[in-house]
Amino acid sequence: MGSDKRINIAIAGGPCTGKSTLAANLFSHLKNQDFDYDLIEEESRKLRKEFGNFRSPFERFYMWRQQEREELRSTAVNGFITDTCLYKYYTEARYYGSETRDALATRELFRMCTEVESKERYNLIIMARDPLEIPYKKDSSRVSNPNSALEKHRLMRTFLEHFCFNKLLFVNGNLDERLNQSMERILSLHFV
Repeated sequence: MGSDKRINIAIAGGPCTGKSTLAANLFSHLKNQDFDYDLIEEESRKLRKEFGNFRSPFERFYMWRQQEREELRSTAVNGFITDTCLYKYYTEARYYGSETRDALATRELFRMCTEVESKERYNLIIMARDPLEIPYKKDSSRVSNPNSALEKHRLMRTFLEHFCFNKLLFVNGNLDERLNQSMERILSLHFV
């Protein structure tokens, strides 16, 4: 049933909003419908195990490069699905910036966001409308508190609504409902 059109999909939002779960389920559903997608997971999870938590905007700059490298390696016919939208690193740099010099990294990350957007890296960006629909849980890769997670979600949503509004799909409900809403949009993009 698949098509030959390339549609890159990013799942965006704050911590614990179901991004990774939705990305994995979308990947599985699309594969079952004979689409050829790559699943690109969050690189910083791998690096946190080795280096610990990242906080500074300069570390976010580095993480952008690692994540982007994985996206650019995608060779699947239909595109990729990532649970880590690159714009996350800009919004987190804004969140964690505390020193005057942090503005250097934050400013450059913003420029990188506009460059990615001008090249239309993502054709669809999916985000939970309500970040509290899925109960907040900590694990080895989630270290922020619920208030911090909400603020990160708000920053990401504000950025996306201003710069990517035409690619943004808000989803809500449980996983199956979010999956159905996402699949409907993805299939419409493939077969337009």
